[in-house]
Amino acid sequence: MKQPTQTLAFDLLYSLAAENGREEKLFGNSIEAAAPAFERMRIGSGYPTVYLEFPLLGSPCFDMLSVYGTANIGPDDRFASGAGFGYGGMFRWFSSLPDKSGCSCGIELDTGSGETERAGIYFQYRSNLNYAEPFLGSVGESARKEGFLDAVRRLPEGLPAAYVGLFPGREGSPMRIGGYMNRGLQEAVAGNPDVLGKAFRQIGFSTFRHDMLAFCAELMKMVPAIDFQFDLFPDGTIGDVFGLSLSFNEVKPSESAECMEKGYGAKVMQRLQRDGLADERWKAIAGAAYAKAVPVETDDGKEALFAALIRLNYAKIKFKAGDPMPAKFYYMTKAALLPTQEQA
Repeated sequence: MKQPTQTLAFDLLYSLAAENGREEKLFGNSIEAAAPAFERMRIGSGYPTVYLEFPLLGSPCFDMLSVYGTANIGPDDRFASGAGFGYGGMFRWFSSLPDKSGCSCGIELDTGSGETERAGIYFQYRSNLNYAEPFLGSVGESARKEGFLDAVRRLPEGLPAAYVGLFPGREGSPMRIGGYMNRGLQEAVAGNPDVLGKAFRQIGFSTFRHDMLAFCAELMKMVPAIDFQFDLFPDGTIGDVFGLSLSFNEVKPSESAECMEKGYGAKVMQRLQRDGLADERWKAIAGAAYAKAVPVETDDGKEALFAALIRLNYAKIKFKAGDPMPAKFYYMTKAALLPTQEQA
C-alpha cells in the first residue's frame, strides 16, 4: 500500500467518523462543501490535524479547522497558487519556526453554513508570546498588536493565553483569545463561582450573571481540564461571548465508549441535555473513536506505518450576554507516518 496523500487521508478519516449513521446524525451534508475546501486548505507535505466541530442541537452539520505543527511544514515546501486561502505569508513565516517550539497554525472554515470563501486563521503559541507579534504581521494585522497584548496582560493568574484566532469574515472582525485554565483556578472556581466572576472583572468581561457562574462551576467539577475563550474587537473591547470548552483529550479511543456511557462524558452530556443545550445525538459520539496503524510504502520507497486516529476532543458551550447557547462537540482527526518496529 502506498502512502496516502493528504486528501486520501482526510477522506479516510472523515469516512470513519461518519460511518454507522453518524453522518446523518452529526454532520449532515457539510462534506459537500468541506471536501473541495480541504483542497485549498492543504499546505506543504505533512498531514494536518483536522478538527470537526458539530452542534449537539439543531440541524446536523460541521465546521472544520485544519492545523499544522512546525514539523508538518518544511522551509522548502512550496505553496500552490491559491492554497491556504491567501495566507501563504503566514505559513511561510510559520515554517521558519524551530520544530521544538510546540507551536501550530491553521485555517478554519464555517463549512456548516456553506462558507468556503472567507477563512478564519489560528495560531497556537503556547508560552511563546514573543511569536504573537510576527504572526500578526504575517497576516497583515500588525495594527492589532497593542490591543492584543493589553488584553493578554489583563488575564489573571491561572488563565494564561495560549492561542489567537482571527475571523475577517465575521461581523466586527473579532479576534479570539484563548488558553487553558490552570488546574488550581479550576478547582477554586468549582468551589466558589465568585472566583470566576472576579477573573471576568479583571479581564474586562462584564456580561455575566451569577447563574452563569454557578453553571460554569458545576461543569468544572465534572471534567479534568478546561479551555477558555474571549472575543476582542479592534477597538480593544471584550465582546459579550465567553467560550467554555470541556476537555476529553485525556480519553483514549479505547476508553471512549465507557466515558460516554458511564464516565464524566455521560454526566456532562446528560447535564447539557437536561438544560436543553443538547439532544440525544451525543450518544453517537463515542462510536467514531479510532486508532490503527498499517504498513505503507512512502513516496521515497521506504517502509513506514500509516496511523489513523480519531479522538474525542472538546464539548463546548458559549455564553452570550450570560445566556448559554446550544452546545457543540469536537472530534480531532489525525494521520501520521510512523517508523516501523525495525526502524524504531
